[in-house]
Amino acid sequence: MAFIRKIKKGDAIYLAKVESYREDGKVKQRVLEYVGKENNGKPVIKVDLEKVEVNSVKRHLDITVLHQLAIELGLPKLLGKAANPLLAMIYAHLLQKSSIVKLPEWFVHTTIYDLLGCEPFSTKELYESLEQVHKISFNKIEAKLVSYWRSIAPDDDNTVVLDVTDTYFAGSTSESKPRRGKDGHISRLLQVGLIVSFKNGFPLLHRTFEGNVHNIKVFENMLAEIAANGFKGIIMDRGFFSKEVIGDLMGLGMHVIVGVKQTEGLQKQFLSNIVREDIYNRKYQVVLKETVVYIHSFDYLGGKLIAIYNPTMEVLKRDKAMAEAKDDIEPDKMKFAGFSLVFHNTIHEDKEVIKKYFEKDIVERAFKSLKGPLALRPVRVWVRNNVEAHVKICYLSMSILALLDYRSRQINISGIEALKMLQYTYKVNLKHSETKKEWEKLVTMTNKEKELLKILNCSV
Repeated sequence: MAFIRKIKKGDAIYLAKVESYREDGKVKQRVLEYVGKENNGKPVIKVDLEKVEVNSVKRHLDITVLHQLAIELGLPKLLGKAANPLLAMIYAHLLQKSSIVKLPEWFVHTTIYDLLGCEPFSTKELYESLEQVHKISFNKIEAKLVSYWRSIAPDDDNTVVLDVTDTYFAGSTSESKPRRGKDGHISRLLQVGLIVSFKNGFPLLHRTFEGNVHNIKVFENMLAEIAANGFKGIIMDRGFFSKEVIGDLMGLGMHVIVGVKQTEGLQKQFLSNIVREDIYNRKYQVVLKETVVYIHSFDYLGGKLIAIYNPTMEVLKRDKAMAEAKDDIEPDKMKFAGFSLVFHNTIHEDKEVIKKYFEKDIVERAFKSLKGPLALRPVRVWVRNNVEAHVKICYLSMSILALLDYRSRQINISGIEALKMLQYTYKVNLKHSETKKEWEKLVTMTNKEKELLKILNCSV
């Protein structure tokens, strides 16, 4: 009876197919063939490459990483019965720009079904899973994610950033009327209010609203949840400012940094008292990432109103105004060009506040990931409920990407760069034309990929 035996020759261990026989009353072994060698404790089978056929090539490593990160976040359990098709669509949002009709075809060329341990999905099943999203408690999901972000980044200072973006949808089932979006197009809009952590950009809360809801109404709607989650500081754009908003936040004991729109009253009360030649001084200078500004603050609403003078912006505005004007510009109209206002009631110095405010683009980058790498609208859905479900899928995709981004910083790459790096490591299914044996082979990984997998604690 033949069996496999290890034969050591020098530093190598070969695997040989041997059989026992008896000679002169002694049991001996004869080598029938060498079948391979052992590498790092694992057998490497020797094959005739001319007799090997490629059965399939499937996208693998990037999907495997996303799946293991989703498991780390607890998404399979949180999504319940509809977890498998929803997870598949979440991964597709991060990796593939296809309509929902084409996704099943793309899934076949990946290892998604193997990782999820399920049968292939039909287009109908994917649409039905969108309907299931509304039966899932997203408050519970967000609470779990907030708890997890705090557990892995306890040094976060509990400050969040709130902003609103809009997205178009083609459906006619909504009561909202078409209006102009931020990019100038006119269509039916859905607004997304998003809260992310200031330091790490973790998505914490999101809500959807009709396209004609004012930012302040969005804030009022989300304020109770912001307070309930124990966030102590918030940074917002000027579209959220009002005296009532400031009063509500102070009543909750929260710190706020918020842009303030210039009004004629504020210009007369504060900006008119500033002399450019006096503020244009090293004493008042704040060096930001892309520009240099000069500041002066006043007591206001129980906090500070900071006037920010940007000489570069003033020149740009004056040049633009002159280029567009038919006649000479009246001096008073450009009197406050280059000025902007920010309110805060924090314990920080004014210069630190301004740096925090202008570094709040972390939420803008999050929205860019919704509209760019995550593609907020790759699935063309008409029913309003499906549009909202689609936004939730994007939110969960962002959560996975945020975790990947947080970890991959250790090797100085972003989450998007990590996915691009992993996308070419496929799993190949091979078959021997004579023996009909099949086996799988993973395309050789680079050292950078191996380093990333170690950081992510992911196995392949």
